[in-house]
Amino acid sequence: MRILITGVTGYAGFYAAIRLAAAGHQVTGLARNLESPRLDILRMHEVAIVRGDVSLPETYRDVLEASHVMVYTTFDKKAPKETDRALFATLASLPDRPGTRRRLIYTTGCSIMGDVGGRVLDESIEPNPAYPLGFRRALEIEALGIANVGTVVLRPCFMYGNGGFNSQVADWFEIAKSGDAVYRGDQEKAWSWLHVDDLSEAYLLAVEADRSIDGEVFCITDGTRTRCLDVMRAALGAAGYTGEIRFEGPMKGDSASTWFDRNEVSSSAKARRVLGWEPRRPGVLEAMPATYAGWAAAAGLR
Repeated sequence: MRILITGVTGYAGFYAAIRLAAAGHQVTGLARNLESPRLDILRMHEVAIVRGDVSLPETYRDVLEASHVMVYTTFDKKAPKETDRALFATLASLPDRPGTRRRLIYTTGCSIMGDVGGRVLDESIEPNPAYPLGFRRALEIEALGIANVGTVVLRPCFMYGNGGFNSQVADWFEIAKSGDAVYRGDQEKAWSWLHVDDLSEAYLLAVEADRSIDGEVFCITDGTRTRCLDVMRAALGAAGYTGEIRFEGPMKGDSASTWFDRNEVSSSAKARRVLGWEPRRPGVLEAMPATYAGWAAAAGLR
């Protein structure tokens, strides 16, 4: 199949593009800057790259029209609602493909939920409307309603692995270099985690699944309950940090502070049952030395 992926210089999109190309699909990545060093790695994996800006549909409409599937991994921090709705309108305006139906794989995340009273997150729970990212649920609903498009929503949880590009784990590696480790939030709060390669496998399964999954939402998570503080310690240790960790409360403007102040444990039971997806990589604590080694090796590609 012909697949267009946004966010290919980011974390999720980069590894999804490599996995889909390895499975034999014709993959094209959308990028604003064609000189990014990460794009050369994608080219080596036979991923085609085209210049385009996800906020400007006219820059990618032609390649989108020629594609069977769009894998959307972008989050436009400046104008998330406007950018995503421009994509939805563009998809709705494309001419029908006789005998086929386009698929949109729309990525949000378990982190759209906010404080839901400590419940284990699954697809049946609605986000806390007071949470700043809760608006992404409305966008999910709009994406699922695009005419003549089969939309599937993936909600990955916190990611690690393969260097941890632009992840919370990478932030902890940076903290280790600075020599001043501060943990803000409740020391007993825990998250579920996800190796980025396992997420890539979920994208492949969603791309290749039959039409019975159209309209579905899937949480993609290893389902563990791992304390954030333990993951931070593992990241700092892998990076060679031997100092103390200072403990402080949440700080305004520091989004990680609010994450660490609540549990975010999620279930992938539906993805396992319907998609046949299973996490296969080691857990986040076991994988931390290899993740740090990858992060350090990729220093020139960031």
